[in-house]
Amino acid sequence: MSILLIGAQVGLIYGPLALGIYFALNILSLPDLTLEGSFGIGGASTAVALVAGLDPATALLLGILGGAIAGLITGLLHVYLRMNVLLAGILMTTAAWSISLAIMGAGNISLLSQATIFTWIEGLGFSGQWAAIIVGALASGLVALVLIWFLHTNYGLSMRASGLNIQTARSFGIRTEARQIVGLIIANGLAAASGALVVQSQGFMDVSIQTGVIVVGLAALMIGMSVFKTPKIIPSILGVLLGILVYRVVVTIALKLGLPPYFVKLVTALVVFGIIAVRANGLGLIAIPGTKAAKKNARERLEYLENDRVVNIT
Repeated sequence: MSILLIGAQVGLIYGPLALGIYFALNILSLPDLTLEGSFGIGGASTAVALVAGLDPATALLLGILGGAIAGLITGLLHVYLRMNVLLAGILMTTAAWSISLAIMGAGNISLLSQATIFTWIEGLGFSGQWAAIIVGALASGLVALVLIWFLHTNYGLSMRASGLNIQTARSFGIRTEARQIVGLIIANGLAAASGALVVQSQGFMDVSIQTGVIVVGLAALMIGMSVFKTPKIIPSILGVLLGILVYRVVVTIALKLGLPPYFVKLVTALVVFGIIAVRANGLGLIAIPGTKAAKKNARERLEYLENDRVVNIT
């Protein structure tokens, strides 16, 4: 039970980040790496706002705004400068490091003497662990409900259509470029929300907070999509939230078994590798050479290699 509580305590505040990655990849079909930089910008903006004396809720909103602006810039680079979204995301993530430093004015900021959303909950009589679980659950649950509602509106449906087949969406008169920009703003705002919550939870902001964080969201996405193999919105979103919990439980178990903390990112990468391999190959991974399963796996691998191409970014 303690392992589950620790997983929920740490994992739920990463829920908005995982949902932002889901929104960019599964709804928009855009591999946006800006999400990692937006996570750091959201944390930096929130930390500075708290030190300046703003209340935690307003600081959180400012953090979300910072990430949304980063998403807007990526969208404009992609749509109006015709820059591949992967390249635009790499450039923005690189720039986000300097932007976070500029916002903070230093490499790290301590928030131990500042009131946060978590200390608000603790003031109601809850322990630090339960405060983190309550805040994470409320944040992830609220984001999930809003996304489910939004993606069933006319605008949300047009955004989903743009991600599924942009040519068909255009033939129906949908302004796909505008949908992509708005979608990137939403996704990066969600990533920034997680960054803001993580900073308030741990009591400090360090510029390195964003490094590799997108892999955490990808792990949650892969786990969730493996559990709920469906294109439907509600089970997919619930699957992503379940995925972030399962991922954090796996990491917690690894640490409990004595794995050094600096191996956490390696464990994260291995979990993602394993899930992707099983999803892509199924039983073909252990099929005996010459059997039908092995031949089917070989055919599918050949088709993948024939269709997979590096997009020209020049």
